[in-house]
Amino acid sequence: MAPLIGIEVAAFLLIIAEAYAFFMFVVPLGPLPHNLLAYTGYTLLKMVLTLGLGALWLVVMVFLTDVYVRSRSGGPTPTPSS
Repeated sequence: MAPLIGIEVAAFLLIIAEAYAFFMFVVPLGPLPHNLLAYTGYTLLKMVLTLGLGALWLVVMVFLTDVYVRSRSGGPTPTPSS
């Protein structure tokens, strides 16, 4: 049960850390440009950074879950008898 609680704690801490990174680095990137092309690039950069934070969370959660599953499946994989 402790490894599952550890995964949940890691998920919670990642959410806190990524919220901090989002509000401290992504949101205040600077003033909005008044040029349409610059504004579009600026918006796309923010979207990529935000999606990157989400992807980072997903990759870490999949990795931790995979480590947990591998640690619990110590026996051989069952095969059908037919």
